[in-house]
Amino acid sequence: MQIKAFPSKRPRIEMVPLIDMFFLLLVFFIFGVFSMTMQEGLIVDLPAAETAVTTTEESLTITVTAEGSLFLNQEPIALNDLSGSLRQHRLRAADPLVTINADRRTAHGTVMAVLDAVRQAGLARVSFQTEGDRS
Repeated sequence: MQIKAFPSKRPRIEMVPLIDMFFLLLVFFIFGVFSMTMQEGLIVDLPAAETAVTTTEESLTITVTAEGSLFLNQEPIALNDLSGSLRQHRLRAADPLVTINADRRTAHGTVMAVLDAVRQAGLARVSFQTEGDRS
């Protein structure tokens, strides 16, 4: 009995599954990086500042929306209760940084009332969150 020899084919690397795997890994790492970022404030339209500096220190974030609603670390709070709540946070951390995250359309008086409540709580380290220069 005679066996016919099969013609040998050159081995080849399929590129489509390889590209699919690289895209899958890329998507995995992108979602992983976005899930590691921590945003304590709410999304508001921030004013721009040329001297804006990024900080990585943990802080208390007070958000003031365009309508004048107040949030302390994403929890709604009344202006009258803000100073007391900040005093409680001050007991847990010696001198926390307070970041005021106010919408650009917020009334100036509301922002000053928030700043006054922060000072009444005995906190001296206050920062205003801004965006970098948009140009």
